[in-house]
Amino acid sequence: MESRILSSSLNLSHQSDGEGERECFCYYGLPSPRRTLWTRMNPRRRFYGCARYREGSKCKYFKWIDAKFSDRATEVILDLLDGRCQPPSTFVDDLDDVDSKQVEASSANYLKNEVSKQAEVSSVNYLLKNKVSRMKIERKYYQMLIIVLFCYIAYLMIKCKALEDKKSFFSCHI
Repeated sequence: MESRILSSSLNLSHQSDGEGERECFCYYGLPSPRRTLWTRMNPRRRFYGCARYREGSKCKYFKWIDAKFSDRATEVILDLLDGRCQPPSTFVDDLDDVDSKQVEASSANYLKNEVSKQAEVSSVNYLLKNKVSRMKIERKYYQMLIIVLFCYIAYLMIKCKALEDKKSFFSCHI
């Protein structure tokens, strides 16, 4: 129980902890990890930021999760941090490295899903192109069929007219 309280008080995880938080994405579309700030101005204040900020990313995505603490709350938190409850910096750095690894894995999974979606879209696109080309061929076939039928009907009409003319010619001369 005590380790659970300690881990929740030092939570640097990227995952939602059930408080209604949702996964955020940076301007590049990558999962944005949830981080905790440990500065004197904003101790223990959580935020979302671009996963690649350490790589010199130009994304600059940043969004606060928590409202700014009152001056008194900040003072109490700083007093606690200056005392025995202050997390060792190596521990925080280790957790930050774990966060980075989790973000990399999450980003890799996200990109893998995007690639599989692109492959699926490409295959559907290929099938649709084939179907369209078949429909174009069928359309030309039906156009030719209509032309042939039109010519045949015209031929029959001319032939009937010729037979009528011949019949009327013979009926007049007999």
